[in-house]
Amino acid sequence: MQQVTGDMKVADVIRRWPTTAQVFRRKGCQDADVGWAARVMTVRNAARKAGVDLPSLLAELNTTASRDHTR
Repeated sequence: MQQVTGDMKVADVIRRWPTTAQVFRRKGCQDADVGWAARVMTVRNAARKAGVDLPSLLAELNTTASRDHTR
């Protein structure tokens, strides 16, 4: 299975693993799953903007993605 990385665009992550949108929102990345921001913002930048530790965000995103069967 492909892993979520800091260099991926948020919109691409959510498109591939829809349940990850909940993780972004829960972690404080409020605009990460809407509009143009999601298309241009990387996971790394979303974490930085929300003040979230990137490794912990990636761990939670990858755990959630591994459970998402809509790939």
